[in-house]
Amino acid sequence: MVGLILFFIHYICYWTMVSLYDNNVPDNDFNYAISSSLKNQLLYTLPSTVIFFNYYPIQYSNFLLSIGYIPVLIITSDCYFYITHRPLHTKWLYHLHKHHHTGSVCVAKSLDANGLEHLFGNLGSFIIGVILLWHFGYIINIYIIGSWVGFATINTCISHSNYQCHLDTGTHFLHHKYRQCNYGFGLYLMDRITGTFK
Repeated sequence: MVGLILFFIHYICYWTMVSLYDNNVPDNDFNYAISSSLKNQLLYTLPSTVIFFNYYPIQYSNFLLSIGYIPVLIITSDCYFYITHRPLHTKWLYHLHKHHHTGSVCVAKSLDANGLEHLFGNLGSFIIGVILLWHFGYIINIYIIGSWVGFATINTCISHSNYQCHLDTGTHFLHHKYRQCNYGFGLYLMDRITGTFK
């Protein structure tokens, strides 16, 4: 049940952002992006979220302590996404990622991905910090996880808003424009370390 609630937090945040910021996207780009995103949400995000949170020990206590875990979630998410995203820009794997870079940059594009890329890259980057903390015996309060789901979803959507959202700094837009920079997301820590930040 918790996994289903977390999925709906993600789903509502995502489609709200699409409806707010994807008003002037060409129909062909928009229609393909929303069908691909919806497919990824229903075929990968929904079942993996329900299955994972069927096994994750749900806690309603330790709320304040769990707030302290948020930096771990942000840093691990950013680094993991860089590590899984950068190889997709090599000649060996770009065919799996190419469609994400075709057409207009828009919020609906944020989940427009190959199924494996979505499962291991997008969803993996969200959950890696939760798994890492769990491995070391730290269980995150479920309300903090719900907030993380909403925050991560909205942040990804903002970065694909094509400057339509005033919070969009354009950092990820430069990745779509040049394709050889800004592979991470959020703080772009790995990009800064490896010299690919622009």
